[in-house]
Amino acid sequence: MLTTTRTGFLAELDRLQQMLLEMGSAVDGLIGQAMTALESPSPDAVEAVLAGDDPVDNLDIEIEKHCIFLIALQQPTARDLRFIGSAMKISTDLERIADHAVDIAKVSRKLAALGYVPDVAPLSEIAAVVRRMLGDALNAFVNHDLDLLAKVIGDDDGVDARYLDFTTRTTEAMQQDTENAVGLSYLLFAVHYLERVADHIVNIAERVTYVETGDVSRYANPGGNPAAGGTSPLED
Repeated sequence: MLTTTRTGFLAELDRLQQMLLEMGSAVDGLIGQAMTALESPSPDAVEAVLAGDDPVDNLDIEIEKHCIFLIALQQPTARDLRFIGSAMKISTDLERIADHAVDIAKVSRKLAALGYVPDVAPLSEIAAVVRRMLGDALNAFVNHDLDLLAKVIGDDDGVDARYLDFTTRTTEAMQQDTENAVGLSYLLFAVHYLERVADHIVNIAERVTYVETGDVSRYANPGGNPAAGGTSPLED
């Protein structure tokens, strides 16, 4: 049961933080599993990602409920409110990252159905950067480390550069290798999902800035990145 003392309230804030870290760890694992499925396609690998998405969805719901309870518990300070509101936003971004991991697993399934085994090493390199970004963003949130955010933003710039390079080279390859054009097109979806994951992580970084300073600096998509939207074409 939630307590109404300030000490109890702070303990519940700590619990909220731990729930976010648990969710972040689960999401990181899903990204890793999705890339394993892409690197070595198998039905079991794909199903593991799909099954792993449900616990993440449940955590998202539990975190939202906990945040509402905390707001109702006592009158939070301005910083408390920023923390609780940011926790809900971060939870949403984590849930969407998990959805993109599922999208990548579906790409693996499509490639397997085609019998096409592409070189996904460039995507694995991007995924490694993205997972590092996620760890840094969550560590910044826990440790109130604004300096760490610069590293997240720098890594996002690197992901954007890799994304552009990969899409350019893959589009050119599709024109030259028409037999495998469909399979190559699926790789464009996969790299798009990884780029979107990076943008969600930057959103998390922005919330850290907001909690600590009360200001949100818009790092993600300042120029309206055309990759930052839309729905998945792999909904089956």
